[in-house]
Amino acid sequence: MANASTVYITASDENRNGKTLLARLLSDYLLLDGKDPFIIDTDAPDGPLRQFFPGRTALADFATMQGQMKVFDTILGAPGRDYIVDLPARHLWEFFKAVEELHVFEEAKKAGFRIVVFFVVDRVAASLKAAKVIYEQEGIDLFVAVRNENVGSSWPTEESALVLPALPRDVAVAISEKRFSLRNFVLGDEQGLEDSGKLALNSFLYDVLGSLNTIDS
Repeated sequence: MANASTVYITASDENRNGKTLLARLLSDYLLLDGKDPFIIDTDAPDGPLRQFFPGRTALADFATMQGQMKVFDTILGAPGRDYIVDLPARHLWEFFKAVEELHVFEEAKKAGFRIVVFFVVDRVAASLKAAKVIYEQEGIDLFVAVRNENVGSSWPTEESALVLPALPRDVAVAISEKRFSLRNFVLGDEQGLEDSGKLALNSFLYDVLGSLNTIDS
């Protein structure tokens, strides 16, 4: 990916389609690439990303004005590093409305940031429509459609997208445990996976991390 400091936004209009896994993959990819990303998890009060990245994740309740300002002030107040903003579906439209009204992307660009949106397009037709609306949002430097083969997608197969290959259920369950680190797995820590699981996860990570490496390179 590009060397410029970047705000990465992982989003979708639907729930339970791998968006948080995507945020994990992106975070670990940046760490493996020698970057120092800071993660803002707006899924309060649960904050699922905090369990995977303690010490580099802030929890913000985007349903409140205080939480919204925490997101934007955290980013604009400390430029020079990458940020990942993980949005649950319930905050999608509220987030982009606030971004537009407060001119957040404009201020971020003044601070030297690029804006990249990863949007998981679900299998329902409404998700494709939502993706196109976000794609047209002013100020986005790069929009990346994401197809998760575990849930299906309405994004046309002939159009470019980041693909999350299907994972065996036992592997998906194993990596969802808070102690499981995808980055450590890449670095050689098998973390108790059986041989078949190791092969499946290796193939999955090879495809996804390789694709991330080519995006905007």
